[in-house]
Amino acid sequence: MAKNYYIILGVSEAATQAEIKHAYRAKARRLHPDASGQEAGPFLEVQEAYEVLGDPGRRSEYDRSREVGRTARVTGGRAPGSRRPPVEPLEQGAAARDPEVSLTRSFQTFHPSFDDIFERLWANFTCRSRPKGERAEGLTVDVPIDREDARAGGQVRVLVPAARRCPTCGGRGGVGFFECFRCGGTGQVRGELPVLVPFPPATPDGHTVSISLGNLGIRNLYLTVRFYVV
Repeated sequence: MAKNYYIILGVSEAATQAEIKHAYRAKARRLHPDASGQEAGPFLEVQEAYEVLGDPGRRSEYDRSREVGRTARVTGGRAPGSRRPPVEPLEQGAAARDPEVSLTRSFQTFHPSFDDIFERLWANFTCRSRPKGERAEGLTVDVPIDREDARAGGQVRVLVPAARRCPTCGGRGGVGFFECFRCGGTGQVRGELPVLVPFPPATPDGHTVSISLGNLGIRNLYLTVRFYVV
């Protein structure tokens, strides 16, 4: 399943059924179109989330499907043992104070799933040509923020997978007759680069911000961050 119903309801994965029910009632009252004056989309998502998490049987099935998705995301959609460049930080510096979400290491929600867009994303960093007329597709991540941050406004750092030419071998894949130890012969090092995504004061539940990833060399995807107030 694509959506993270726990984030939508603002509860932890260890929440009891009573806590889930309480969270649903509170959010449903707040997001009902008659009370909020907003579109029905966020309210309908809360209903959808409760239909799954409020039923112990459906919740167990949902949790199992999420666990499978987590395992696939860790392997990057490739068979164990397949050759790929090592992952390392692409930007050095002091730790940021802003909340941070990693698209590869986080278990937040992705639409489409990370497996679905993995090859398409990395195609931006290979010599393989992309189809003519290929349209940029949206990659959506759900990010929870607390009520205090939502009132004040701020920004989050979203760490996006990217690749850079290997600084050790200069992208050649080897040094002399030897395979480059740093990139494993691929000529690239893979890692993550930060994208700062702002959210305004009085951010409403379900607020979205879309940002181009062209400055990271990613032409066929753009990032949409959807904020959930928890």
